[in-house]
Amino acid sequence: MTVKAILIDIDNTLLDFNASAEKAMRDGFAFYGLSCPENLFGVFKKINDGLWLKIEKGEMTRADLHKIRWNTVFGELGVKFDGEIFEKTFLGNLHDCAVPVVGAEDLLKYLSAKYPVYAASNAFYEQQVHRLSVSGLSPYITELFVSEKIGFSKPDARFFDKCFEKIPFSPAQSAMIGDSLSADIDGGKQYGLITCWYNPTGMRIAAPRADFIVNDLSEIKSIF
Repeated sequence: MTVKAILIDIDNTLLDFNASAEKAMRDGFAFYGLSCPENLFGVFKKINDGLWLKIEKGEMTRADLHKIRWNTVFGELGVKFDGEIFEKTFLGNLHDCAVPVVGAEDLLKYLSAKYPVYAASNAFYEQQVHRLSVSGLSPYITELFVSEKIGFSKPDARFFDKCFEKIPFSPAQSAMIGDSLSADIDGGKQYGLITCWYNPTGMRIAAPRADFIVNDLSEIKSIF
C-alpha cells in the first residue's frame, strides 16, 4: 500500500460536531428563554442526520435544510417557535463552537509530517474555515475541500473530481478517513481511494465496507 495523500472528514472525525451542536442549540434555547427538553439533542440528531442523507443523495439542498430543519425539530418536540429564526441563531452559535475530537491534533501532527492532508467536508465553507482555525487544527491542513464551495457533496464522484483537480496524486495513492459510511467510506471506495472508517461507537455492520476500521484516532498512526 503506497499512500501519498490523506483526505479526512471534519465533523465527528476531527471536530466533535455533536458536542458543538449541542452547545450551540442549548445556547440558542437560553437566548430565547425557551425551556430545553431533555431529548432535544436526540431528536435533533435523528432529524439532522436524515436531512443530510437526503442532501448526499441529491434529494434536497442546503437551502431546504435551513428552512425545515428546526421547524421539523420543534414540531416533533412541541416547541412553539419559528424554526427559521432559530436556524440562523443556531448557525451563528455553531460558527464559534469547535471542540476537537480526542486525539485529532496529535493525529494531524503525525499525518501532516508524512503527507499532504486535505480536509474534505459536506458543510459550509466559511464555517469550516473558522472552526478549524478556532480549534487550532488549520495549520496541519494543506487544503480545504467543502461541498458548499465545490457544488457537490460526498459521496458524489463529482465532489472527488474537484478534489483531484488539485491533489497531485491518483485516488489509488490517496486515503479517505471519516466517520460516515455513506459519504466518506462508500464515496471514497467507489472513487478508488483507500478507505479508513473512524467508528468511535463500535457500531457493528453486516460486512466490512472500509479497508480499515478504527475505534480511536490514535490507531490510524499504525496504518498510514
